[in-house]
Amino acid sequence: MTKAGKHTTKTPSQKHAFPLSSGTLDAPLSPQWAFLVQFRAAPGAPAHDAGRVEHLASGRTSHFQSLQELLTYLLKELRATDQT
Repeated sequence: MTKAGKHTTKTPSQKHAFPLSSGTLDAPLSPQWAFLVQFRAAPGAPAHDAGRVEHLASGRTSHFQSLQELLTYLLKELRATDQT
């Protein structure tokens, strides 16, 4: 019996800017690293690089005004999770 794998195709804009090691791809998805990200958007207008992010395990939230602020928050939460 063969194991069916899930396959998705990513557009160039969805691909990672850094290579992933095979160890990273095989790592389990921890709920400690789960986030909900909401982007601001008005009907008929383009999406903005602003919104709200929530770390699901802790319930901590933050608002961001740029993708850099979002990335900073995510890295801070992931580092805090690694230290616990």
